[in-house]
Amino acid sequence: GRSRPRHGFLAAWTRTTRSCSRSSPMLPSWGLPVLITTAAVAAYLGLQRALRWRRARRLARLSADEASVEILNEMYQLEMPFIITKAAEFALFRTFGVPTISKLLDSTKGFEPDNVLSRYEDTTLLIQHFAYFDVRSNQHAAAALARFNQIHGFYADRISNDDMLYTLSQFMLEPARFCARFGWRAFTPHEREACFNYWRVLGERMGIRQIPTTVDELDAWNRAYEARAMRYSVTNQRVAEGSVLLFIKPYPRCVQPLLRRVIYALLDDRLTDAIGAPRQPAWLKGLVR
Repeated sequence: GRSRPRHGFLAAWTRTTRSCSRSSPMLPSWGLPVLITTAAVAAYLGLQRALRWRRARRLARLSADEASVEILNEMYQLEMPFIITKAAEFALFRTFGVPTISKLLDSTKGFEPDNVLSRYEDTTLLIQHFAYFDVRSNQHAAAALARFNQIHGFYADRISNDDMLYTLSQFMLEPARFCARFGWRAFTPHEREACFNYWRVLGERMGIRQIPTTVDELDAWNRAYEARAMRYSVTNQRVAEGSVLLFIKPYPRCVQPLLRRVIYALLDDRLTDAIGAPRQPAWLKGLVR
């Protein structure tokens, strides 16, 4: 005959459900297992619903100014770490659609195939230090920001304040935008304000001038800047291509063309045209979004 489980969880589950089924003659043989499984799933979903907003409620009680770094750390590392990491990558990628920015980046040779990985890792390491720790009180964060400013100081005569402000605004705005589109929840207004407040402090310490005073003002400025400054150039295309190759390189060659299309499907038409990428069909955009 067919072998039956004798040991372990499966055997115990089988004996329990059979015993309960015999004691409950009104249920079919499969009814009790389904009932128990349904109850377990419902209990899990209820517990998840009760607990998943616990951190958001706690963060809402913190100051969006004095505790801005703590709020950012909770969001970036615990609440939605994967989505926000991708948002930060996308924030930087979006700046490649501006010719004045991409021209400078292209001139550094940092986005050529042999150099793009080390440049990405170095930039990420510096940003993580002063984004995850308070530059107002942590010496390592302050040192990372000083190094960041030193590097940009070599190009001070070639970087406009608007380009610096636009790049800063991407890190202030894109995490909330990305989470609203792809996360399990959107940022609350309080969390958006905390993100804005701390990156504004960083911007001031980078010497960036004329930073808007509210999130909504910054969002309006960001969109107006893109409307007038984001347009196609060959340097946009070269710098963006270096980053796309970096994103897809770790995966098998057979899936890289598909991953490239997925990346392009995440882009709006203005950025797509600005980096010279092909527009993707509506069905693919709908699928990835």
